Amino acid sequence: YHSILIGLMILIALMIVAISVVLYQLFNKPLPAFYAATPNGQRMTLAPNADPNLMPDTLLTWASKAAIAAYTFDFYNYNTQVAAVKPYFTDSGWQDYQRSVKDLLDTIVARQLFVSGVVAGTPVISNQGPLPGKDYAWRIQIPFLVTYQSANTTNKRNFIVIINIVRVPTNVNPQAIGIDQFIMI
Repeated sequence: YHSILIGLMILIALMIVAISVVLYQLFNKPLPAFYAATPNGQRMTLAPNADPNLMPDTLLTWASKAAIAAYTFDFYNYNTQVAAVKPYFTDSGWQDYQRSVKDLLDTIVARQLFVSGVVAGTPVISNQGPLPGKDYAWRIQIPFLVTYQSANTTNKRNFIVIINIVRVPTNVNPQAIGIDQFIMI
């Protein structure tokens, strides 16, 4: 009888050890190792890229969409329409934009205007490169036509929109860029 009891105790101890090993392996899996390899299979080190990874056409299209959205609103829905463009801007760019359109919004409400902006020519990247404190920046110039329309009048005005775009973290903006300055001349 004692030999059976000792055998069962040894079996229980072995099962506890086996369960412990399985649980340890389950919860302490090593992370898979990733590395870059040359075509012949040798490992190579990766270095971060200091240059932008955006194509110029992508950047110009994004800037044009942002400019159109920033200057398309009406006297009734302007709060919602202006708030909808906030994702295009950095924090400082957003404050700058709000200051620049404040007087215009007051006029739009007083005169009950509809404002629509369109790109009137080919946007160009006039300057780009590293900027102190901003990582990398682009200056884009866009020929722009703004139409102010009320119940009985329509006025059109040509502008050059100058947009300074900077690189931002992707947790701030999924496109990794934001407007830091928005100027209409």
